[in-house]
Parts: sequence; C-alpha cells; structure tokens
Amino acid sequence: MPRCKVPLVVILLPLILAACAGAPERRAPERQPPKTAGQQTAQPAQDHQPSSPTDTTSEPAADPSTVKKRALVISLADQTFDYSEDGETVRTGPISSGADGYPTPTGQFAVLSKDEDKVSSRYTNQLGMQAWMPYAIQFHGNYFLHEGWLPGYPDSHGCVRVGEPDARFFFERLQIGDPVTVTR
Repeated sequence: MPRCKVPLVVILLPLILAACAGAPERRAPERQPPKTAGQQTAQPAQDHQPSSPTDTTSEPAADPSTVKKRALVISLADQTFDYSEDGETVRTGPISSGADGYPTPTGQFAVLSKDEDKVSSRYTNQLGMQAWMPYAIQFHGNYFLHEGWLPGYPDSHGCVRVGEPDARFFFERLQIGDPVTVTR
C-alpha cells in the first residue's frame, strides 16, 4: 500500500485558518447597568445615530406610574420610531426591521411581555450561538422590539431592533398592554 507523502500539517493548516476566518473583529460593547431615577451615566459612542428626544429641557421624563397613556409607533418605511406619553412625543430614533423574506408584521399591537435578557429560541448569531435579544419587549407572536445592530436598513429576522439607550428606555417605560403600532 503506497504511503501518502503530504505532511499532515499541509492538510490541517487550511482547515484551521478557515475556522478562524469568521472571528469578530471587535468586542461587543459592555452592558451598562440600568439607571435609577435622576442618575446620569456616560454613554459609549454608538455606530448609529443616537435617538433624539424631542424635549431638550433638562427636566427628567415623567414618572412612568403617573403617565396616563404611552404609545409607540414604528415606521418601517422610514426605519424610525416615535414614542409618546400623554400625546406628546418624548423620543424618536432609528430602527432596523425585518429584511427581505423576514417581514415585520404591521398593524395595531400591544406589549405582551418583557424580558431583560431574552435569548432567541429560533435564531443564531454569526458564531452559531442562540441570538441574544437584550431588553426584549414582545408585541406580537414571536416578534420583539429589542437592542440590536442598526445598519441603516431592514436587516432582522422580523423583530424591531433599536440602539441600547433606546432599548433600555423602552424596557423601563413601556408597560404590559401599552399600544405598539407598526406602519408601512
């Protein structure tokens, strides 16, 4: 039986290099602990445009327990959100919704549940691990609003992604039953 003269290293080296090719180029940002009322924390620089609260005064937002009506409107066409309390716009900002083949449902919905450290039971990330969905707010079936990457276009599996400051804000403000409207 003829013996192969190709060293094992020549065969294994391309396999090892291919396995390392998909490694992330930078670390994920550190999670910040939730702010308590009146406490300010420094925010790390974001790769996306920050949300723009429409009220630019230095007064803190209303206590969630005193707000009579909260509403979140998500525009898929504009890839933006508009959050209001008692009819006044409090916060606007960018989103990323469902990519082609993974449509985000449209219509009138409501907050069904909240999970600060949700892990997807359906989808994995680029490393093959179950996808982490921080500050997840369920609004319809298996569809959630949660923290995620904002590339500037629809890129999710149907969920609505927002930046970390916005996701934390919604998680603290929205209550079970609050209306969530998703428009085309």
